[in-house]
Amino acid sequence: MIAMAVANNPELLVADEPTTALDVTVQAQIMRMLRDLKEKLGLALILITHDLGVVAGHADRVAVIYAGLVVEEAEVRELFANPRHPYTRGLIDSIPKLTASNEKLYSIPGAPPMLGALPEGCAFHPRCGFAQDICRKAAPPVIELGRHRAACHFAESLPSWDGAGRTAQAEERGNG
Repeated sequence: MIAMAVANNPELLVADEPTTALDVTVQAQIMRMLRDLKEKLGLALILITHDLGVVAGHADRVAVIYAGLVVEEAEVRELFANPRHPYTRGLIDSIPKLTASNEKLYSIPGAPPMLGALPEGCAFHPRCGFAQDICRKAAPPVIELGRHRAACHFAESLPSWDGAGRTAQAEERGNG
């Protein structure tokens, strides 16, 4: 499939879940091949994946999508170090920690909404530990924080997050 995709020397390659259900060795080979093709052919690569490890190791910029909407976009290092949307924080918090062998895994509470019946306001508010009345009433604006953007009413005022684990609010809700 990859050979067919690059046969006509495209300027852009969209790879949708290229490593899903592959063992770690084959996954690494595929990602190495995509990186080599990107460099040799000078093409741009859009990588669509649920695997945050692949994102962290291979992306320059990342867009996080929830309910069909981009809720956060930033350079990959900035996003992992300083996520400004509660959904992104939840995704990162749900990555198993190698140092915490007996710690319960974190999961984002609730369930994703039906795309044909999104809640009023912010689509993430029913699952968000930071939600307030405005979140239930008005869709959040995209807040620009330099080259970092987040669609959250509180993107600038979320509690600090050191990237090492759960936010204090998640701990208080008993989800940590």
